[in-house]
Amino acid sequence: MRSRPEDHLAPAPVAVRRLMLEERTALEPGAAAVVGRFFAAVARRGESIHAPSAACFAEAAASEATFRTLLRALARYAPQTSTASARDVSRAWYAQRPKPVRGAAPRSARTPEWPASWAPLCDALDHARIKESTRARYRASIDRCAAVVAEGLADASFGLLLAFQLAEAFVNHPDPKSRVRSITAANYVDALLAVGRKAGIAPVDDLDAMSVITQELRDEADAQGKLKTGRVHELMSRGGFAHVVERIADERDAAQALPHHSAARARHMQRAVLCAVLVNKPARRGDAGGWIIGRELTRAPSGDWRLEWAQEKTDRWTEAGVLWPEVSALLDMHILGGRPDRLIHLRYRELASRNWLTLTAHPARRALPSELVRQALGVPPHDLRTLAADYLRRNDPASAAGLISSHLGHGTQAAGADYRALCEGAAASRTWRRSRDSIATGAVTARGKGTRSV
Repeated sequence: MRSRPEDHLAPAPVAVRRLMLEERTALEPGAAAVVGRFFAAVARRGESIHAPSAACFAEAAASEATFRTLLRALARYAPQTSTASARDVSRAWYAQRPKPVRGAAPRSARTPEWPASWAPLCDALDHARIKESTRARYRASIDRCAAVVAEGLADASFGLLLAFQLAEAFVNHPDPKSRVRSITAANYVDALLAVGRKAGIAPVDDLDAMSVITQELRDEADAQGKLKTGRVHELMSRGGFAHVVERIADERDAAQALPHHSAARARHMQRAVLCAVLVNKPARRGDAGGWIIGRELTRAPSGDWRLEWAQEKTDRWTEAGVLWPEVSALLDMHILGGRPDRLIHLRYRELASRNWLTLTAHPARRALPSELVRQALGVPPHDLRTLAADYLRRNDPASAAGLISSHLGHGTQAAGADYRALCEGAAASRTWRRSRDSIATGAVTARGKGTRSV
């Protein structure tokens, strides 16, 4: 005898059972059965119906189609039940889907082999006494140069011709998508040149000739001006940080309107929480993507979050201290993922040693912070550093240079030289304006006494 919906739904809470039976004719096939199995698993495991574990979802559904039916039914008839834990089960089902068979990646998508004559570069780079992150940057830049050689757009022999051909290919590549700015091209060629000097791969005169080309690229970049200047001005015209805060609220609200297990919800929350933390403390992209819960980002029992980390670029420690209450609240919302607030301490312990953006043991992709900020604000995350510096400079130019250097985590005086020059110039202008006003007042007084004005 075929079971009735009432029989399947017996383990479900009364409110859920009533809502589903009222719409029995509109229920998806199998919805009543899977919901019943789900709540039976929750009861058997002694878990809360408000925050069930991933095991309950996995036990209730033997196929991905049934699992998706369960999620849709819970979203409609049991909104009080958090489906955040179902994301792990969803990933597992997705991983089991058959993957399309693809051919070999095109050569442009593969890491190029370095020319045979560049073999000394590899040994020199491997034995150089530099940080691993710096070594990786040099290797990536040389990869870009090797790709140009592999395309036949440059000769492999070190010298003026190679530097000229590389510069031309990078800036005016036949494929517009492969073109880069002059400053980026200079950085690529400079990396090749630096490792070439270390390896002694060519006569000094030839290497010196290559540096002439990179200097020309840098001069050209200076003449063009920084692209970020226009972006930051445009961001200021939209309201600056006030606009950023509005976008954070938009992303948060969009997340709250979606089911707890939704990947779109997780992406909205990633955008909101990343932008919020970067407003509080504008970290570099490479740093922000690697923070670990319980290590760089820690939460006190009081609910305060703290942020402290070693910067990849400078090897110096910097900190934001206790994050603003609004930022801490967003971090709580992010890690809870729709679970009840009372589970925050348990959830924090569960996520210890996990990446703060992905909430998994896997590190975030290096490009993820840039993608998230661009999607939310339309600018790269570095522009928030420039915006913060501009606010500090405008507020108190006389003391802003030191504050900017500390706030942005500059490792050297040279790193903040541009900001320092702007601050000193603004401070001088403000001091001169006060002096000018004083001179003008004195002149008026002197004229009143019959003295010749200046």
